[in-house]
Amino acid sequence: MEAYPERDPQLAAALRTAYGDPPEIDWTALRGRVAAQAELPLARRRHAQPRRWRPLRALVPLAAAAGIAGAAFALTRPAEPPLTQADRQQVEQILNATTPALSDLVTAPGGSEELLSAALGS
Repeated sequence: MEAYPERDPQLAAALRTAYGDPPEIDWTALRGRVAAQAELPLARRRHAQPRRWRPLRALVPLAAAAGIAGAAFALTRPAEPPLTQADRQQVEQILNATTPALSDLVTAPGGSEELLSAALGS
């Protein structure tokens, strides 16, 4: 694909006849005028944007520092000592004493059949 289409010499001649030769363009002056007109709107946009994000800008380095500190802590923390056999037995005893039996959790409390039949109306 070409960047520009091929110029039509007949069209160029017709336009020159109708409008005359095109004027010379001072590209530097044009660039200066465009920049001068765009300067104030661009400055307003630049100053409006940081106000919205200013409180959050401080969080980025803090989050990075927290991540680095967390990784360093996780990598340098000593391993937890394994439980001895006596410790495991003590944990099992505590769990057995405090955890209800599975049958107590699954079976309904007494009188639930009467409540069910009353709810069904039979």
